[in-house]
Amino acid sequence: MYILDKIMNILCIISKNPEKRWCEFLNKFKNYKVYVVIDNNDSDLTEYTTKYKNIVFVKIDDAKCKTTGYVKGEFSDEKLTNGWDKALYYFAVENTNYEYIWLIEDDVFFHNEDTLVQIDAKYKTEDLLSNLYYAKTDAKRVNLWSWDAVTIAYNEPHYSGSMNSVRVSKKMVNCINDYAVKNKQIFYFEALFPTVAVKNSLKYVTPTELSTVNVTPNYIRKDVNKNNVYHPETDLSTHLYYRNHLIPHLIIH
Repeated sequence: MYILDKIMNILCIISKNPEKRWCEFLNKFKNYKVYVVIDNNDSDLTEYTTKYKNIVFVKIDDAKCKTTGYVKGEFSDEKLTNGWDKALYYFAVENTNYEYIWLIEDDVFFHNEDTLVQIDAKYKTEDLLSNLYYAKTDAKRVNLWSWDAVTIAYNEPHYSGSMNSVRVSKKMVNCINDYAVKNKQIFYFEALFPTVAVKNSLKYVTPTELSTVNVTPNYIRKDVNKNNVYHPETDLSTHLYYRNHLIPHLIIH
């Protein structure tokens, strides 16, 4: 077990509803203060808050996000405020007692907290860690969404990438909050993180360990290891399979 030599960082899972298999996994973490931001405000969290004492479960009223500019972080025909909006609002406005946060969707796989601890140990002061990012005009990046659907107040160039798992600093969150306050909204998270980082001259690194975070898998099962973070892995039974059958035979270098 690698131990972080600084103030305890935060791990935040963004999920529509709580999931027991995720909670069983996260409740054992020692190096991170663990939060689960729940998008569905109708979820009953009584059982979860009683059983999983090492996890903080967060539900945010949509109205709070709307009045502070935390809207349009995701595409939705149903509502302006979704999980990414709520997570960013919470750590920008209600809880600022941290230095760095991992923001991870619930369809992301990583072996255990050592995976994140080791990445943190290699990149101690960067403001944003993510997979590769690309300029809007770069043909190598094919988005499954249209730039015409995204309103960005910054001058071009704008940037995008697969941002389903990112680590951000408090400085990065403050820059996003400044944008939200000024513009009364944010914008789609796949463009938000890289664009805000570049426009504010933040320290931005794209580690190899996050190269397997993509819209569609760019890896095969036999290559999954303890070092990397993987997206998409929507079936949690696959997470358990990796941990119990594949991963023990691979070694972190």
